Amino acid sequence: MADCPCCKNCIEQTDKNAPLICKAFPDGIPKEYIWGPVDVKKLRECNNGYKYEEDLP
Repeated sequence: MADCPCCKNCIEQTDKNAPLICKAFPDGIPKEYIWGPVDVKKLRECNNGYKYEEDLP
């Protein structure tokens, strides 16, 4: 299961056909980050100075 949607840096899109984006990847999160093999929870940084930060309620 993809972790990116659970990150506080993920940006919700109103267009469900638009690519998944975040502060680290404003032009679209690479599929390797969404579906593996990259484990975003273990990275020191994803991109552009941002890292995975779980969005807890």
